[in-house]
Amino acid sequence: MYKNKDRRRLGRCVPAALVAGLLPGGAVLAADMTAEDISTYRGCPVAPPPLVLPENGDTSSLIADSAELADQVATARGDVHLERDGQTLEAPFVRYNRATTQTEARGGLKYLRDGLYLTADKGNVNTRSRSGTFSNVDYSVLTNGARGQAGQVDSLGDNRYRLNTANYSTCPGPTKAWLLSAKRIDLDRESGRGVARDATLKIYDVPVFYTPYLNFPIDDQRHTGFLAPVIGGSGNSGFELATPYYINIADNYDATIVPRVMSKRGLQLGGQFRYLFEHHVGEFDGQVLPYDAEYGAERDLIHYEHLGQLSENVGIAAMYSRVSDDDYFDDLSNNLANTSTSNLERSIALQAVQPGMRFTLLAQDFQTLNDDFNGLGGRFEDNPYRRVPEARFELLTPTAPFQLGFDGEFVNFRRDDSVNAYRTDARPNIQWTHDEGGWFLNSEAAYRITHYDLRDLNDARGFVTPTQDTVNRTIPSFKADAGLRLSRSFNNGWIQTLEPRMQYLLVGYEDQSNIPIFDSGSATLNYDQLYANNRYTGLDRVSDANQITLGVSSRIVSPNTGRTVGEAALGRVTSFRDLRVGLPNAGTTGYGDDGSDYVASGMFSPTETFLARGVVQYNPEDSEIDRALAGTTLGRREGYQLDLGYRYYRDYRPARDVFGSDDDTTTNLIPGQFETLSQVAVGARAPITDRVNLIGRWNYSLEGGSNVESLAGIEYRPSCCYAVRAAWRRFVADDNGNQDTAVMVQFVLRGLGQFGNSVTSFVDSNVFSPTMQNDSYNSFDTISAP
Repeated sequence: MYKNKDRRRLGRCVPAALVAGLLPGGAVLAADMTAEDISTYRGCPVAPPPLVLPENGDTSSLIADSAELADQVATARGDVHLERDGQTLEAPFVRYNRATTQTEARGGLKYLRDGLYLTADKGNVNTRSRSGTFSNVDYSVLTNGARGQAGQVDSLGDNRYRLNTANYSTCPGPTKAWLLSAKRIDLDRESGRGVARDATLKIYDVPVFYTPYLNFPIDDQRHTGFLAPVIGGSGNSGFELATPYYINIADNYDATIVPRVMSKRGLQLGGQFRYLFEHHVGEFDGQVLPYDAEYGAERDLIHYEHLGQLSENVGIAAMYSRVSDDDYFDDLSNNLANTSTSNLERSIALQAVQPGMRFTLLAQDFQTLNDDFNGLGGRFEDNPYRRVPEARFELLTPTAPFQLGFDGEFVNFRRDDSVNAYRTDARPNIQWTHDEGGWFLNSEAAYRITHYDLRDLNDARGFVTPTQDTVNRTIPSFKADAGLRLSRSFNNGWIQTLEPRMQYLLVGYEDQSNIPIFDSGSATLNYDQLYANNRYTGLDRVSDANQITLGVSSRIVSPNTGRTVGEAALGRVTSFRDLRVGLPNAGTTGYGDDGSDYVASGMFSPTETFLARGVVQYNPEDSEIDRALAGTTLGRREGYQLDLGYRYYRDYRPARDVFGSDDDTTTNLIPGQFETLSQVAVGARAPITDRVNLIGRWNYSLEGGSNVESLAGIEYRPSCCYAVRAAWRRFVADDNGNQDTAVMVQFVLRGLGQFGNSVTSFVDSNVFSPTMQNDSYNSFDTISAP
């Protein structure tokens, strides 16, 4: 069942990868604030006011050197101190009307109320309505560190203030690092917004920016208004400037409009709309570039996704993505993952569940952006089939220890200029399970029946060319799985677990070479995959087996925290007969005639500041490593940190012959030949001083002898009221290995907002996915070039 957290307010809705292009470099939305984002609204602390706030109430207290009372009007002179209803006023002269609470102060006054302290030459204030006027004012907003001067301050009540001929800053000292001067500034503490009119921004008294109107935040609430302008540049698009406008429609709706100017390409308009209900959440994103001067045509992007629950037992998920052309992400995104995007999904899925039953109905299509691999089949096929529709039914009886199960599926596969098919698959099974905690024993017997109705046989291409329009396949299978869960405690309280496991798998053989590949691929081999029923994904290939899997895993657990500080696993499949079912153009799969590679994995984290992980896949037949991943992290995110990474994958994609100019390249694939991935990566983050942070990242291809990504960044905080961040990045921009350079600069004016590209989002990715990827062969699809 699809689940959705019960949130009544829009918080951080995680967008798809496509959305990264909407706000260049990832400008921060008001609804997506982190603790660091919130801190940008609080500047340097102001000096504590010399006055003390009284409690709220109607009681007035007036203390003075001399005072007189006539007709409810008190006139006080000398060191006058007035307190009433959460407000304190001090001045040499005060005239106070006890009936109306109207107060006049002259000769230099001090006034304190919740969140605001000011001094002025004179003023008139109504302490009941908290409204009044002050002249020649120095003020401090205690909640966000703002301060400044104004020729006149009007307190309008309800925490609203109007500052005339005023300036505003969060910086201390007579010379402000940044200062906003304006003919008028309106501050609304209830809404959390400030509005400046006829305003000039000065950096160390030098005017750098003028605007007739500026709406800015004074706290961390969500607000409608302009977000920080985005400033950046790259070789692909030239100088870039975007001015996002955020619209806070309601607690569960918001939108962002993003005009973006690129000096080499033109004006692009982007937008995002998000919604959240009790059982539904979704977003819509779009971009349009009416005319790209570099590309010579209109370009656009559309993305929509929805996740919801229609009833207690029925869920829905929908996604739609489309771009105008194959080179959209290569040209208009500086994100490495986006430039590697090959397929954009369009799908809708309904799922109904009951105890022991699940029914799923799916319609799925793709827009393929890069068809270099088309026709090769197998794991490298880059143009997936549409599923219109796919229906699946799963059943498992609640009886014990024997359970009856059934897995059924019907799919209509469609793709232009290809063999198409209806596939019907049924897998009845019976399971027996016994678990005593310290040991378990499971077994399963199943019988798979598959029927294909093939169409368009004349369009067959690649490695499989069927000659009959119907194919039937029946495959029996049996599995027995047993394991121990052992543990021991040492004298110091540390715990070690030991979990040996053994599985026998017998799967009948049937020749499947006449079945085209619609959805099958090679699953990445890892410790858990060793115990899978099928070494392939999808159903077009069901691997034959007469094998035993032996494995063992162990963990070390801390007695103080319960944290796993170390773990290791080792396993291998031993086959009693040669494997006969294969996948066309598969390359390295991790299996040979005698069984699988040895798979070993480990983790070691003795402290919170050290983590090492590794996975290695060793081929005993060829005496070589087929796959290896390793990553180490030293330090903490908030301080010094060093990340080291290495990964190796033999036959990770077909060999290619790329020729032509940078703007017009042609790629020829070489069937039967493959490329090897071998990369190292280093990442570092270091607070050099209290004011300077450095970050760097380097990703290098050992096999290709070329740079994949280089990044260097610096954050300089010379003051508590502003910071400057800058980053330089050289990265692979397309699948042919062409590189681009991007430079980003961000000015963080605490208490006013951010100006420039979000450098944090630009540099805050790991060296390259140090988490061990082991769910599918797509683990390395984000690598654009060797």
